[in-house]
Amino acid sequence: MKASLLGTIFGEIARAAGNVNPIIVEKKNKNLVKDLRSMEPLFPIFLGRRGYSYKKVKVDGVTTEVFKPKKNASENVVFVCHGGAYVSRMMFYYRLLNKRYSKASYGGTVIHFDYTCAPEATHPTMINQTLKVWEWMEKEGYKAENVIVVGDSAGGNLAMQLLLRLRDAKKTMPRGVVLFSPWIDMTASGDSYVYNYKYDPVFGIRGETPKPEDVTTLLQKSELYMWLGDTPRDDPYVSPVLAEYDSSFPPLLCFVGGIEMLRSESETLVKKFQDAGVEATLVVPDGMFHAFPIYELFPEAQHALKQTFAFMREKFAE
Repeated sequence: MKASLLGTIFGEIARAAGNVNPIIVEKKNKNLVKDLRSMEPLFPIFLGRRGYSYKKVKVDGVTTEVFKPKKNASENVVFVCHGGAYVSRMMFYYRLLNKRYSKASYGGTVIHFDYTCAPEATHPTMINQTLKVWEWMEKEGYKAENVIVVGDSAGGNLAMQLLLRLRDAKKTMPRGVVLFSPWIDMTASGDSYVYNYKYDPVFGIRGETPKPEDVTTLLQKSELYMWLGDTPRDDPYVSPVLAEYDSSFPPLLCFVGGIEMLRSESETLVKKFQDAGVEATLVVPDGMFHAFPIYELFPEAQHALKQTFAFMREKFAE
């Protein structure tokens, strides 16, 4: 089944405006950090929804946003880890899902936080800030077992780092996790880095298929990896696809595009969850590109969001 016309159009927009392949970046003489941050000023004003409150607080210097119903708010929380290659700060469009996240969590609170990105910071700054916000959330009276964590791209990496840290510290896990195209393999070793290279509009180059041994060289010189600092690429915290999993992890719903170079790492992660006896579902729409659900404006994205909200309602009802 092919992608819808609108989905295909959005993929081509991503190819024209958002391709971050290092060869393309070099040919166009792009400053990757500046380019990825160029959209941050767009639509900077968040218009609150009637009947909901919206406030910003500082948690150890990290701007944290809290959105919830003014009346009859539940104890549930949707904890959002934003994407952006660990380079781009939180964009306006993450807030556009707040009301629907709240409704899907039966009147829950939605928490966003704007962690410090590269090059100003490197690992483990981002996960340390995430843990600070998580601890602050619990001090505010919210319980981990009433939380669903959401992460896209680098935010998916951060969401998985959070779960691994909670597991290793023997702390309470959240109720569930939703990932949109998680970027969880810094070694770029999955097969899809080769077979989808010529299709992927965000990371690849149209019509070109590199040799498997060349993929690492082609990708790892990219500024996208500067967030690692001195951390080895195969560290299971920064490459959660390489970590070991057990039955303590929460149910997982994971989306990845059929033409993504990152496809195989989502497939591997979901299988590891399943092998550990954890409920895990992978959704791979044909012709879809990186983090497609967050863009909302075409059928595949809308269907993915409906599945996300259904997952949240089901888990929060248990």
